[in-house]
Amino acid sequence: MPFPNRTSLSRPVHGIYVRNVLQSCGGHFAAAWAEAEPLPDGHPDGFEFVNAVAPVGPRGERLPDELAAAFAQGLRLAWQAGDGARPGIVALVRLVDARWHREDSTPRAFRMTGELAALEISRCVSEERDPRPVLRSSRQPYLPWERSMLGVLSD
Repeated sequence: MPFPNRTSLSRPVHGIYVRNVLQSCGGHFAAAWAEAEPLPDGHPDGFEFVNAVAPVGPRGERLPDELAAAFAQGLRLAWQAGDGARPGIVALVRLVDARWHREDSTPRAFRMTGELAALEISRCVSEERDPRPVLRSSRQPYLPWERSMLGVLSD
């Protein structure tokens, strides 16, 4: 086994959605859609991250590189094995879409969102189930795109 003390992702997990919103001074806003796939043999790190978010964010902007990097860092932190530098799960994770706010989205918010996404991926594989939306701060009203995704008629 090329990566001792780490588990290979046994199947693809598509449709992961994490919303991490806290209302406070300074704000805290991140929403992300991701998918994970088993990593092909021969990858030297055992983890690969791809930022596949199209360049059509709010006001036609690209997702800032530091937010995408923070999401990847959150994945690594959540999957960190005893050796410290490598994830405990061997996987390719693709960030396929994201929502952010110019003032209220921070690397910290996206790092936490990455950690929550990693935990949901792990749960999907261990429990042999499809992903469920992860909505941090359930007291927040549903965001417009969440209503149809969750089948919600009203808040």
